[in-house]
Formats: sequence, C-alpha cells, structure tokens
Amino acid sequence: MDHLGRKVYIAKVLTKHGFGLLLFKLGLGHLVPFHWGILGHKRRKERYTPEEHLRLAFEELGVTFIKLGQILSVRPDLLPDSYIQELSKLQDKVPPVDSESIRKVIEEEFGRPCEAIFDYFEDEPLASASIGQVHRARLKTGEKVVLKVQKPYVESQVEEDLAILEELAQTAMKTELGQIWDIQAIFEEFSYTIKNELDYTREGRNCDTFRKNFSKDTDVYIPKVYWEYTTKRVLCLEEIEGIKISDREALEKGGFNLKDIARKGAGIYLKMILRDGFFHADPHPGNFLVMKDGRIGLLDYGMVGTIDSINRINLFQLMYGIIKNDLDLVIDALYDLGIYIKPEREKFLNRELEILFSYYFMQPLKEVKLSKIVQDTLRLSYRYGMRIPSDLFLLLKTLALAEGTALKLDPEFRLIEEMKPYVSKGFKHVLLPMFSKQETTKNLLMTTKMLLQGIGKTKRFLNNVERGEFRVSIDYKGEERFMKDLRRDINRLSMSILTLGFMLSSSLLILALSPHLLKEYFVYPLAIFTILLVFFGFMKLRQT
Repeated sequence: MDHLGRKVYIAKVLTKHGFGLLLFKLGLGHLVPFHWGILGHKRRKERYTPEEHLRLAFEELGVTFIKLGQILSVRPDLLPDSYIQELSKLQDKVPPVDSESIRKVIEEEFGRPCEAIFDYFEDEPLASASIGQVHRARLKTGEKVVLKVQKPYVESQVEEDLAILEELAQTAMKTELGQIWDIQAIFEEFSYTIKNELDYTREGRNCDTFRKNFSKDTDVYIPKVYWEYTTKRVLCLEEIEGIKISDREALEKGGFNLKDIARKGAGIYLKMILRDGFFHADPHPGNFLVMKDGRIGLLDYGMVGTIDSINRINLFQLMYGIIKNDLDLVIDALYDLGIYIKPEREKFLNRELEILFSYYFMQPLKEVKLSKIVQDTLRLSYRYGMRIPSDLFLLLKTLALAEGTALKLDPEFRLIEEMKPYVSKGFKHVLLPMFSKQETTKNLLMTTKMLLQGIGKTKRFLNNVERGEFRVSIDYKGEERFMKDLRRDINRLSMSILTLGFMLSSSLLILALSPHLLKEYFVYPLAIFTILLVFFGFMKLRQT
C-alpha cells in the first residue's frame, strides 16, 4: 500500500498506452480497474506505434521516467533498435514554473531573498528542463552569471518514484523478465545517475575538473563556478556569450570558418577521452557556444563519463584497427572493452563483425562515418544478446553524437580522419601521459604493497597445506533447484496419500452405516466425500 496514489497513476498511464500486460508481469495488476482494460483503452494504433506509446507514457509520467527513458536509449542490448531510436527523442524540456517558486527555492537555500544576493535577477528563464531551470542574474560585485535552480518538489517526486521502481525491480527479478535482463543492476545504475543530477554541487565539481584539464588549451572555454552562490539546489556559473554552434547562418555572418569550428569541437572531445579520461557526455548542439574570439564555450556538466587508463589503451587499439583495416585488433579491442556474449553465440557474432567491418574497410577512410559504425555495431548487441558495459555505451554514443554535431557544420567532416594524428602519434597523445610521475608513483606503491602482502599470504597458504587444512569451496548453484524439485515431489506424494486415505475412510464410513441409517443420512457422508475429494484434488493440482 506504500505510495498507492502514485502507483495507481503510473498504472493508469501505462494502461492507457497499451502496457497493461506489463503491469501484471510486474505485480501491479491489482491496480488496473476492469474498465481500463488489460491492454489499454482507445489506444488508436493508427496514430501511434508501440515505440511512440512508450515514449509518450514516459513523458506523461514526468522527470523520473524521462530520465529512465534516456538511460534506456543508450542500452541497445536491452531494447530493439526501433525503441532505442524513439526513446532518443525524449525531450527534457518542460514548461517552466513561475519565477516566484524559483525565488522561494533560492531563499530557502541561502536564507535571504534574491534582492539581497543579486543585483539583478531575470524572471524569464533561459531554459527549462524537468529537474531545473536556468535564469540570468548579476552579482552585487557586477559579474554576469547564470543560475541553475532545482524546481520545487522535484526531489521528493524522484525519491517516491525510485522507491516504487525499486519495489518493481525486486518483483521483476522473480519473473521471466528478470531472467532476460539484470533489472536490479539497471535500477541501481539509474538510481545513482539521477541522484547525481539532483545534486548541483557535483555538476560544479565536474565543471571545475574540465576547467583544470583545459587550463592550457586555447580552443575551449570553461566557465567559472561561483561556489559562494552554489548549493545542492542552486548552481551559479559565469555567463558565456556566443553563438549556438547549430546556428549556421549566424556563424557565417560572424565570419567564422565552419570547418575549422567542426575540427575544434572534435579535437576537444578527443582530448577529453584520450588525454584526460574524463569527458562531457551530452554533446548536443545546444551545449556549445562559439565566442567572439573563436573559442568554443562548453555548457551543462550534469552528465559526464570516465574511462580509465587500460580502457583508453583499448580504445586506442580500436581506433588503430579501424584506421589500419586490422579486423583482429578491432574484435580484440571490443572484447577487452568489456563486451560479453555467451560462448555458444560468440562465433556467430564474430562472423557478423567480420562482415560488417570488411564492408567499411573496403571504403576510403574519408567516407567512413564513425557514428554509422557505432550504430551498426550496437544493433548487433540486441540480436545476439551481447552485453556491453554502460560506461562503454556512454562513450560510444558520445563519440557518435559529437560527430553528428560536427557534421551539421561540415557535411564532409569525418571523426575517423580527425583521429589519425592521435594514431600516428599515439604514444605521445595516449600512452605517454599514462607514464607520468604521478601514475608511475601510484603503480609503484600498489606493486610494493602487493609484494609485501604476498609474502605473508604465501607463507600462510603453505602452512595450511602442510597441516592439511587446505580446503577448496565450490558453490554449486544447482543444489537449490534440486532441493526445490525434491520438496515439490514429496508434497505431491503426501497429498496423493492423504487424498486416497480420505477417499477410503469415507467409503468405509458409508458402508459401516446400517441400512436404515444409510437410507436416511446418505447425503451427509456423500457430501463429505465429495468436498474432501475436490479439496485434496485441488491441492494436488497446486503442487504440480
């Protein structure tokens, strides 16, 4: 009965869009009234496809489900390509709340009204998303800033939805859906992601990290964070003025070279991924501004990704294999990046990958789009049940989106071409930073600790072997199923014996009655016999 009102609303929306059967599988069938119908009423299939219905349902259910849809849109191992494409259209743009509500949040965070903090606060928002909205302001010291303010009641709504989704995930793990997907792991990843987005101090730290990483670069500008005006629900950033990278007409009027801007943007992302291992994971055109001096200003640091040193080497190997047309390097890098497939299907996947990459290897490199390679590779994941780590999905999708943004400026742009300098000078750009003084010291400390601990562990191991105390523990998962089947068979046998016993005793009771009593009270033992027969027969059927 927890969160009953919200559960009923979720059930109503999903049923309206034709997902009533899913509710029954998730244990929410009791929330679907008969007049709604199991499949949903007035679905009007001629207007919307099932994929569109899912997107519309998520949009109608609000912030938590919009974010869930966005997470699922980067998991082609879970959903068919048609659903992936539709969920990618989920818009995180919703009507803004009134400025008084935003001012109240700021007042609650700082304990004083906006007028006492800012010299000027613009009531009209620059942008509005499901979690927060952005307003211009000016500090008392004269600096122009933008404020990202969390909308009222969003956090409580997300917490309630997460509690419901956690309950559903636990239920679904016991169903056939749980045998196909690791729903609990998907929920935990989603919960971690959305909770991070609710804390604007994390976004501020992400911004500071990028500012530090690009402190010596002249092609990109990262805004300053004003920490004295930043809290969990309010983020205060330096305002960047420029032209949106998607506004070709304005850029051409400003005298900018579109091809040069496309290359700069690609270079920024390649440095993030290959040099720093910390990248901006939302490269849509609205997050890039071209400033007057030609630098690219980067906005919105809520979604970021990381890639460790080993996976940077694997990614470099993947790039090298694509550029050098070496299929063995490509497939080896993909597996080392963490993709997993059942052994019995591995040879079929390898054959598909060979056919796919052979097609691209036959084309001139300047005609190959990395985004198309990523799209075709990920499409295979659902068909063959291939599991790809979520961080790898995020990385590949980011590269594809970055290339897509650059293609809008320069239709002839190819990200693979921009990767060539990193491949030809791979040691300098990719491998050498991993042997810096800091990395070398860290690895030396870990190796020393491992050696010192290894001496003691080896000695204890040998002592246990000499004393005959060496044990090997094997966790046999089949035992639980065997015991369950054994208990079920014993119950069936017991119910059969009890049923037969009551049938015989009822028969003996009837025969034991004297003729005149049998004639008068025959209906009672017969009724008892029938009831017991039906009851124990039903119990036996349940056991099967």
